[in-house]
Formats: sequence, structure tokens, C-alpha cells
Amino acid sequence: MPAVDTNDVLNRLLILHHRSLPMYLSYAAPWQLQAQPRTAAVLEQTVADQKRTVDRLVAMLLENNGQLDHGEFPMSFTGLHDLSADYLIALCIDRQKKLINVIERYASELNLAPFAQAATREALGEAKGHLENLQELQAVPA
Repeated sequence: MPAVDTNDVLNRLLILHHRSLPMYLSYAAPWQLQAQPRTAAVLEQTVADQKRTVDRLVAMLLENNGQLDHGEFPMSFTGLHDLSADYLIALCIDRQKKLINVIERYASELNLAPFAQAATREALGEAKGHLENLQELQAVPA
């Protein structure tokens, strides 16, 4: 089994958080989200947590002499500005589920790097909490 490059895994995790859909929506918020304070609050909390995760990952990468890669937002995000808040929440839920699966895989890859694995597991716990918050929004109409 080939050795895992810890910095590579941390960079991939960094990109997932720094270029997430909630992060994109914080920069280019559709007007529909601004009209729903509960939805906006959940997304703002998600973004705040993701920014803290990005800061932790950047610090870990720099301490480990790693190169930073912040990635780019997917082009598909640019077409989301006129969609309903309900649709955007459903899309966030779908992407959050995929994010959780990827983070779980990264955590298992980092079994020989305990500090990186701990940071990854912390990001996993936050991601699961964000999923629950998004699902609550979907369950209770605005």
C-alpha cells in the first residue's frame, strides 16, 4: 500500500471547505436567501465553522512545510443565483452528504498522522452537525 501524503490529503480537505457551496453563497448570496433569516443564519454558521477549519488546515500545512492550494469554486455554482432557497438547501444537503463521505475516507487515510487525523475527525463532526441543521431547515418550512 503506498504511503499517504498527509499534506496532499490536508490540501484536498482545505479545498472542500474553502470552496464549498455555503462558502460560495456567502460571497454571492442569492436574494432568496436574504429573505429567509433562519436559512441565512444556518448558512452563516456553517461558513464560520468552515472558515475556522480552513484556518486550522492552513496552519497545519504551513507547520508541515506544505504548499497551500485553495482551489476554485466549481463553475456550476455561478448558475445558482436565481434558484429558490428550498432548492438551494436541498442542494446543500446533497453536497454535505457527499462531503461527509469524503471526509470519512480522508480520516481513514490519515491513520499514520494522528494530528492530521484528529483535525479531519473534528471537521467530520462539524460536517455532520451542519447536515443536521440543513435537514432541520428542510423539515420546517420558512
